[in-house]
Amino acid sequence: MKKINFLLPFAGRKPVGGFKVVYEYANRLAADNYLVKIIYPSSLLFNEQSTTEKIRSIIKYFYYNIFGRYSCKLWFNLDNRVKEIPVWSLSEAFVPKADIMICTAVETAGYLAKYKNIADNHKFYLIQHFEAWYFSEQRVKETYHFPLRKIVIAEWLADIVHFEGEFCTLIHNGFDFDYFTLATPIESRDRYTFCMLYHVLEWKGVNDAIKALQIVKDKYPLLKVKMFGAFKRPKFLPDWYDFYTCPDKSTLNMLYNSSAIFLSASHGEGFCLTPPEAMMCGCALCLTNIGGFTVVAKDNENALLSPPHEPEMLAKNLIKLVEDDELRIRLAKEGNRTIKQFTWEKAYIKLRTLLEN
Repeated sequence: MKKINFLLPFAGRKPVGGFKVVYEYANRLAADNYLVKIIYPSSLLFNEQSTTEKIRSIIKYFYYNIFGRYSCKLWFNLDNRVKEIPVWSLSEAFVPKADIMICTAVETAGYLAKYKNIADNHKFYLIQHFEAWYFSEQRVKETYHFPLRKIVIAEWLADIVHFEGEFCTLIHNGFDFDYFTLATPIESRDRYTFCMLYHVLEWKGVNDAIKALQIVKDKYPLLKVKMFGAFKRPKFLPDWYDFYTCPDKSTLNMLYNSSAIFLSASHGEGFCLTPPEAMMCGCALCLTNIGGFTVVAKDNENALLSPPHEPEMLAKNLIKLVEDDELRIRLAKEGNRTIKQFTWEKAYIKLRTLLEN
């Protein structure tokens, strides 16, 4: 049986969209009798750390390991055949050997490119975003030239890799149609009930979304928002927001199914996870016009799109859906049809074929 290692940049104990994609693939590979390991480093810079910092990393490693703090199983149903392996560092000496290695971030790509005991054509780089939030654009692009086989999840990422003169394979993410279901008729939903994801990262555009929602609230006082995320309720939210921290499956389905409209003002996404989930559950979408969203969302076909950083334009689209039931229902139904094309079965077959070849 082939051994496959996924190299992640940190522990998976909280929900992260890119990690979820890795875990979905890991489950399917394990079901096909691959020996799959998820590798979590205690530190990405272990060799460069001072003695004091190394001691802290080692203490963290043992603490997280003893108390299961590395595991994703608090929020994701990971197959028991998939092994989660904490290591002090992603340096090759600390990482279990495998037939295939898949790195998943800029930092992890730098380590994998230096591994000596595995052929370059068995090294893969899963690119899920243009990760220029911690690194310069030049640093990110440099990783695309490493001797790794590149996999991208969206067309706009493929364009960047190709512009750098490198080859990549496009594999769209899939979605779990057993986990998310349309349970409440689209026509019967309260037009004043919205839903959105909360995140602390500035580029997620939450502040823009809140500004847009205030504009809508000023015009339609009946507006209420169901907000959810992996964080605690922020203190600045007004009381007309309901907030759900780490909602479970049934709660998340309830949030989507009880909402007429899902919105996001993100400034950039690799692909997207929550908008497709909302599509599966029958929400109409109001999103920013960014590459990660346009993989599934087409303006005035199955969503309304507005430029990022412009909350007034987002508010205008939200008001349009509140005032036009026919438009809202049409977009929601078309969105629900569109997203059914993106299955994990299709994605997994493409990935497995690539790994085998």
